Amino acid sequence: MSTCDPTHGQVAGVPWRIPDQRAGLRWFLMLDAATRLVLWGGALSLTLAVFCILSAWPVGSPATGGLRAAWLWGVAAVRFVVLFNVFYVLGLVLLRLPVPTPREGRYELRGRWPGRQVFWSCLVAVLTKARYQPPFPAFLVFHLANLPPLVWLMERVFGPRSQSAYVTEPQVLDPHLVTLGRNVVIGFQATIAGHYQERDAVVFRRTIIEDNVVIGGHAVIFGGVHIRSGSMIGAGAVVLPGTVVGPNEFWAGVPARKVRDLPPLNALS
Repeated sequence: MSTCDPTHGQVAGVPWRIPDQRAGLRWFLMLDAATRLVLWGGALSLTLAVFCILSAWPVGSPATGGLRAAWLWGVAAVRFVVLFNVFYVLGLVLLRLPVPTPREGRYELRGRWPGRQVFWSCLVAVLTKARYQPPFPAFLVFHLANLPPLVWLMERVFGPRSQSAYVTEPQVLDPHLVTLGRNVVIGFQATIAGHYQERDAVVFRRTIIEDNVVIGGHAVIFGGVHIRSGSMIGAGAVVLPGTVVGPNEFWAGVPARKVRDLPPLNALS
């Protein structure tokens, strides 16, 4: 597509103008803020209600009641934090349930407001942000969302569909479009997406990572990538949309390219 300037384009000989997107982005920020308040306020209110119903607050002041009172208040605070995190994760699941799962495809951004698929994707993105950027005291969201029994709910309702476990939280954007196999190792602050954005459109494509793959820290995997079993992606690499990494290959660089073949895993045993 040829263009005259950054705000104009031409499709089939018909010129068109990319609309001002400020209104949509401001709407997204307002929705993001409202969702955060609902999740935080709901988890806080439910936790306080449970503590009141069960009379779980210790008697006496932790400041003047001595060591025993301080210990009891500390234990109560830990229980409060754990229960708050449980309600927060359940809130993510409940808010995700009524949102239709966006379909794969290329969706142009010509109108002032996006189409339905982009709209559903924005709703999922809001919940994904709330998952990866939880408020205090929801610092256990990663742990609870990746441990039974809540992991079974999160994988089924929220995504990503994964047969692996992690000790660091990878940034999985569009979790409904990301599939991870067994024994996948993902480095610190790696990002895996199920979409990529063109100047005038957003494209949603499934990203598949097969078994026994290692992804280095700070690597970026765009939508539509397929990484086959036994491969490695170097730290800081950027794997472009639609790339297919063959089995037992090592890719690195920006953009990522094949560096060499790796020996099959059964040859290492």
